[in-house]
Amino acid sequence: MTSPGDAAPVRPPPSFSPGVPRVASKSRYPDQRRDSSPALDADLVESRIGASPPPPLASTTAELPLRSASPHARSLRPSTPQLARSSLGSPIEGRGEVAEDLRSLILRAFSPVVGVYASVDTDELVQQKGFKGGFWDLIRPFGENVPGKLVIRDSVGASRGWDDYGVRFVDLGSSQWASVPGTERVSPLTQVEEVLEKQLNPDGSLLGGTLGAKDLLSFSSTSPLYKMFLRQLLSVATATPHETFRHPVASIIVISSRNTSPLETLRRLYADTSNGDRRLPGWIHPEYLRYYVLVHDEDRDDITESTKLYDQMKRHFGLHCHLLRLRSNQCVVTDDDSVQVPECEWLSPSERLSDQAAPLVDLDTDGLPYLFDSDVTAIKAFVRELVAQSVVPFMENRVSVWNDQVASRRRGFSGRFMSMSRRWAGFGSGSRSSFAGAGGGASGNYDSGHGFYKPGVPEAILRKMADFAFMLRDWKLAASTYELLRSDYANDKAWRYHAGAHEMCAVSTLLGPISGPTKAKLEGIDQMLETACYSYLTRCSDAPNALRCLCLATELLKFRGGSAVESAAKWAMRAMDLGLVGSIGQGLLSERISACYAARNPVTGVKWGSRRRKAGMWSVLAADLWLKLGRPSLASACLEEAERLYADVLDGDGAFPMPEIQAFIDNLRHAVKVEYLETRGLDTQDHTVPADPLETEETSEKLDRRKNRRSLMTNPLDSAGGFNLEQGIRDNDNPANDDFERA
Repeated sequence: MTSPGDAAPVRPPPSFSPGVPRVASKSRYPDQRRDSSPALDADLVESRIGASPPPPLASTTAELPLRSASPHARSLRPSTPQLARSSLGSPIEGRGEVAEDLRSLILRAFSPVVGVYASVDTDELVQQKGFKGGFWDLIRPFGENVPGKLVIRDSVGASRGWDDYGVRFVDLGSSQWASVPGTERVSPLTQVEEVLEKQLNPDGSLLGGTLGAKDLLSFSSTSPLYKMFLRQLLSVATATPHETFRHPVASIIVISSRNTSPLETLRRLYADTSNGDRRLPGWIHPEYLRYYVLVHDEDRDDITESTKLYDQMKRHFGLHCHLLRLRSNQCVVTDDDSVQVPECEWLSPSERLSDQAAPLVDLDTDGLPYLFDSDVTAIKAFVRELVAQSVVPFMENRVSVWNDQVASRRRGFSGRFMSMSRRWAGFGSGSRSSFAGAGGGASGNYDSGHGFYKPGVPEAILRKMADFAFMLRDWKLAASTYELLRSDYANDKAWRYHAGAHEMCAVSTLLGPISGPTKAKLEGIDQMLETACYSYLTRCSDAPNALRCLCLATELLKFRGGSAVESAAKWAMRAMDLGLVGSIGQGLLSERISACYAARNPVTGVKWGSRRRKAGMWSVLAADLWLKLGRPSLASACLEEAERLYADVLDGDGAFPMPEIQAFIDNLRHAVKVEYLETRGLDTQDHTVPADPLETEETSEKLDRRKNRRSLMTNPLDSAGGFNLEQGIRDNDNPANDDFERA
């Protein structure tokens, strides 16, 4: 079998062709890019960015304030104008609070899933409170952040508290369980791009709010737009056989105090989840925790009768029960004890683009749902009790049992011997050999006809155990289990399982407490990511999971710091080269590449080792991309950041020695001003825009055609044998050019 490293370069799958122009390096799979990343030639970056821009427009002085002085010690030329923004964000992000925020975002993306199945009377009670979706709509926002610190024990018995733990409540009757993975009519990545476009549209609203350029760039580091991109990317995954993160760990069976036959209704609802209408697909393990809830109507029912019924529930169904006391009346903003319901953070792209993203209730106020303070307190207490006393202990118990009964045998000498016997001689398959006749692999457990392992076989149990350990944040156990499974999935030719095991093994290793990313560890992680990306794209045509893998690698490697940030930039460039993101994603990833290079600090005690010039170059490329999309505020922010980055490393009079690159920067800055006037509805004829001395007639014509504007990266001087910026990036993608960083 050909190894992924020896195979042909990975091309985007035929089924996914977003049709986005590629603006990064046009090299194919970056085999020759393994040692370094694109950088400007030393001759191009020996001075500060750009010559003096044209004088500020007299009629738009209030809208185009110029920064009076640079924060740096050296004197700089007039900098990029700040286009009507109070605080433009920088693509630079340190390893402080914001880096921890992105890490927490990734951790919360892999939270346990809890199904919800409520009786008809319960949904009617909740709908009277204004929530059209019933009980699931009511409690869904409260599960994303469990109140207080949650203590979790790992496999060795050590305990640690987490402040950012949460669960995902899903409706057991939703269509995600009935749909077959990979049969979506619209690509999830296309939906992510549409959500981002909706966010960028000043006239488009999202969840009752409007997001403009100032809001997008209100943070001092990572922009909310990039966080939205990452959050939406991590929300596209539905339940699939090859990973169990979206399989329910538990389910809530709910009745209300209005029910006339409560115990019989609970038994019927349980039967529906086991072998009835709400039964999950065959590739989901049916043995998950059942939790029983009685909703008491505080406004109309007697608490004494509800308490008696609750005691009967505990005697019949065990201790996994809860009495939730809610008012059935609808709360309005004018009430003294009204509390706004928190916004759902993990809405999928399809939900944000559909009517489900509309306000949950119809009020005469701002359209946001409200609850009584007593209801909010009761729901938060219910969620904490559910997670802390039932869900987490259940997961800890399952991991312990599977580790002792399945994983320990697989790790032992006998398990390795039987694995080798099945691989080379076909021994040890036993009664499971019937699957091999149906197209199974070496172990005989993989059903290639349906494309999954049955829930009871060791390969499926170990994958579920590794996912449970990951959600419990036991990185060491998760990484070792994923590593144990990689060879089994490869032998069975279960390629989607194979790709997922490599991806999560790399992610678990990066999240674990390793003492610095040494070169050997980085090489091992890069090999796992390479294999995962190759299997996702070439063997499975799974573009969403491939992009998720590359983005997780970028963020976690950047968080590690040191030499890992250059590897992070490489994987972000890989996502751009493969065409996995649209036009907005290209701009966001260009900013992240700039942030990766800027996070590389010089070697202690010496003045070389930083990558500030590479960071500045990628910030310029991001500005060009935002300008193509008609977003001058974002382009101006990137130009301003590029100027700051170059000011740290360049000496001289602040002019590029090559007039072509100087013309490119000046034209880009001038185009930002022209685009800003157009977006504000101002006539460029009434507001004189001084001509740039280095701007040609062809460039001016190109800047005035907003709909058909091409990228300024293809400078008109190229046709005359001048400098092509993109070609310069490829020509300077050479390890020898890194020596210029020591200057």
